[in-house]
Amino acid sequence: MSIATPALTNFTAGEISPRLEGRVDLSRYFNGCRLLENFHVHPHGGVTRRSGFRFAAQAGNQAERSLLVAFEFNTEQTYVLEFFEDPEGQGRMRVFKDQGLVMDGETPFELDTPYAAGDFADLRQVQSNDTLFLVHPKHPPRKLTRSGHASWSLETVSFIGQPESWGQDNYPSVVCFFEERLVLAATPDRPNSIWFSRTGDYFDLRTNTRQAPLDDWDDLNIADANSDGRCDGKQDDDFVLLDGMVFESGSVVKGETPAGDTRWFRYQGGLKISASGSDVTVTFKDSPAGNQIGSVHSGAGALNGSEWQELSLGERIASPAGLDPLDDDGLEITLSSAKANAIVFMVSKAKLWVGTVGGEWTVGGASASEALSPSCVKASHEGTSGAERVVPLPVGYATLFVQRGGKKIREMAYRFESDAFVSQDLTILSEHITGPGVVRLAYAQEPDSLVYCLRSDGALVSLTYQRDQEVLAWARQVTAGQVEDIACVFNSAAGRDELWAVVKRQVNGQTRRFVEFMEAEFSGPDNKAAFFVDSGLTYEGPEVSSVSGLEHLAGEEVAVLADGAVQPKRTVSPAGEIDLDRPAGVVHVGLAYSSTLVPMRIEAGSMRGTAQSKKKRIVQVTARFHDTVGGKIGPDKTRLEPMHFRPTSGAMGAPPAVWSGDKTVKFPKGWDRDGLLAIVQDQPLPMTVLMVVPEVLVNE
Repeated sequence: MSIATPALTNFTAGEISPRLEGRVDLSRYFNGCRLLENFHVHPHGGVTRRSGFRFAAQAGNQAERSLLVAFEFNTEQTYVLEFFEDPEGQGRMRVFKDQGLVMDGETPFELDTPYAAGDFADLRQVQSNDTLFLVHPKHPPRKLTRSGHASWSLETVSFIGQPESWGQDNYPSVVCFFEERLVLAATPDRPNSIWFSRTGDYFDLRTNTRQAPLDDWDDLNIADANSDGRCDGKQDDDFVLLDGMVFESGSVVKGETPAGDTRWFRYQGGLKISASGSDVTVTFKDSPAGNQIGSVHSGAGALNGSEWQELSLGERIASPAGLDPLDDDGLEITLSSAKANAIVFMVSKAKLWVGTVGGEWTVGGASASEALSPSCVKASHEGTSGAERVVPLPVGYATLFVQRGGKKIREMAYRFESDAFVSQDLTILSEHITGPGVVRLAYAQEPDSLVYCLRSDGALVSLTYQRDQEVLAWARQVTAGQVEDIACVFNSAAGRDELWAVVKRQVNGQTRRFVEFMEAEFSGPDNKAAFFVDSGLTYEGPEVSSVSGLEHLAGEEVAVLADGAVQPKRTVSPAGEIDLDRPAGVVHVGLAYSSTLVPMRIEAGSMRGTAQSKKKRIVQVTARFHDTVGGKIGPDKTRLEPMHFRPTSGAMGAPPAVWSGDKTVKFPKGWDRDGLLAIVQDQPLPMTVLMVVPEVLVNE
């Protein structure tokens, strides 16, 4: 018999696959877990219990799912937009700011939209300052503009040079920005085509233009023949058509506006005048006849837009036939390869990264030093993993996307050593974690780098992603119900990124949908601030004996933390109230959840090699905690020994303070071959585990 005390110093491999139960030769085995539930892994190695979801509002429609979109105007003005379909089938939008609904007077602000619940899965957007561009294959592109907290407008985008193929149920389904161009891609009939706007003008898609004036536009000049002091083409002004010239639709004369600004006026009418054998003077008339033409401006100075187009210096027009495009003109490209090429995402980096159903591409200038232009464009096929139609996440130098099939998260990044873009599988050691497939991604950069993945079954998982520290740690974030959508937005007051979610819960036997956000991580030392309940609310004020305002949880059993002390669970009354055991001034109330850490089977070696398959007994377990109160340790969730944190000298009427240090628990199990242990926190209290040291007897 041998005695061992292996030290589990970190959990930076997160929850790893059951397929790795026998890989004790793998270094990440010792940093991995069989189960990691409702914990976040820190890049430093420890795990911290996730904070609870705080209730913000009931969803816009209790019968249909909502869509959440983050909108960050600046670091101080950030919003979460909720798109939903009302009971009458009308698309609507609400706005959340500072963790609550934006109000328009006494009621929440709402805006009509054309997007029904069935459209949300394919709705894509990109933001530029205070404008959000939205695309959907069945809807024309639109722009959502913010001019105030409760002032938003939505209108259809009017493009110059819009492709003729765009039309009913055939619009772009992907959008982004690249090199000062708006980029749209993937209509249903042309799923592998990309359209780039002109540089600096998001609304001009023309692929061959010229700047006004053209070389021959100074040949015809308006003369002030009516003596009003302006060559503005009002009645009785004229111009001279030289012998051999023809004036017709598309011809241009140079003149002035009634205000005296130089302009060029292009004729759009049906008249044709020829000068044959001599010059011809063409007179402007409000009612033309013979060698007369309609006035450019009325007597009141209004442009005659039915016959004349006004053009200013530098304005873009369609290029005459036979000329090459300018470098900043719009362009259109089509990706071609042997596999299916439907474009599902685009990300702007040094090159435009494009994900298709069949593989990964980059699009940009012909070389690293050249900008994209009609005469300098290169599309390179970089990989063959293929992508699912899920919005990707640009994270640092990499882009994370969902591989075709939905079960793998890949990291696309440039590798200097191979001079190529490589897509690595981030789920290779945890292939089980994505379950039936991932449908949504969200990224919280502060305080720790966390990628949240929403599965198609409503389960939420997280990935602590710190590539430079070799930390890739998966964990499950379990709540009572199904998560239907997620988004992350920066909270400037707290200096962190907030995870927002639409959660479908069963409340008193009925399906309810709530908009909630995850509270900030507990930082101690006062556990009155510990918020570890879901769909929860907080009362803070003078001491009270009951708490109200919980109508959304009426009929449900809830956990209660009052002034830092755990009180017995209560059932919320139909009026949304609960009574407290004793008065308190800070009360957190919500649905209870448990956090569980189960390391891999212990491998401490033995006098005859491995400890695997040998009978062993865990005598006791010492865990090193930080800012922790409560918790249990045992062989599994059904046999747990509580840890006691109240010092003998502590006042019995006060809650125990948070603890940082070691706690040792005698292990309540005999001999077995697994050598498993579990650490559980099922009270609404904080827990951070830094290290676990079991004392193990191994039968040789």
